Amino acid sequence: MNNPDSLLDELRVRYEAVQESTDDHGDVESFEAIDARLREAFRWLEKAITYLNGLKPPIEHRFDLGYGYAFDSPRFAHGSVGQHERRIRGFPVLEGIDVYYEVSAAEPLSIEVVPGWVSFAEKTLDAFGLQYTCRRVEDSDGTLCKCIFSVPPVIPARVSFRVDYRTGIVTVALVNVDRLERVTLEFPSTAIEEPVLEDLMRLILGRDSAFLKRARLAGLRGRASG
Repeated sequence: MNNPDSLLDELRVRYEAVQESTDDHGDVESFEAIDARLREAFRWLEKAITYLNGLKPPIEHRFDLGYGYAFDSPRFAHGSVGQHERRIRGFPVLEGIDVYYEVSAAEPLSIEVVPGWVSFAEKTLDAFGLQYTCRRVEDSDGTLCKCIFSVPPVIPARVSFRVDYRTGIVTVALVNVDRLERVTLEFPSTAIEEPVLEDLMRLILGRDSAFLKRARLAGLRGRASG
C-alpha cells in the first residue's frame, strides 16, 4: 500500500484548519501574527530578565502573610524564561511563555503557631509555594504547646502567558508578583506589545501597577455589562 498515511494527513490538516479557523472571529489575528507577537515578547522578556539577574534590584512590594508577618526588604534574586510550542496546520507556534523568578528577603520568618492553627498555617504556606520547616515545642508532659515555623527568605514567583489561537485571547497568570496571591488576566493578542511588557516589568519591581489595569480578570469575558 502506497502512502498509507496520506488520507490521515489530509484529514488532520483539514481538521486543524477548521479548529483554528478565524472566520467567525473577525477581530482575531492570524495564527502567524499571534505567533510572531509571542516570539517577539519572549525575546524581550529574555533580555529583561537577564538584566534583572545582573542588577538584582529592590522590589517595592509588601509580601505579607498576614497576622503581622511580612518579608522585609525584598529584592529580585534570579529568574529565567521558558517557552512551549504546538503545531497549527503543520507549523510550530508558541503556545505559552513562562517567566520564573525568585524574590529574596532580608531574613527568614519565624512564625509561632498555637496547636489549633497548625493546619491552617501549613495550608497558607503551601498555597503561596513557600518552603518551611516546623519545630514542635512540648510541655514537660509531652503536650504540644506550640509549633514554630521557619520560612526561608525566598519567594517563588511566576508570570505565565497562554494563548488561545481560536479566540486570540492571551491569559496571563501572575503568581506572587505584587502580593502573595494568584491573579489571572485576559488580554487580546494585539495588546502583547512592548508597552505592556514594560508595564509588567514595572509591576514586578513594584514601581507601578498599570499592568493590572490594562486587562480584565479572567472569566469575565462574555458577561453583560451595566
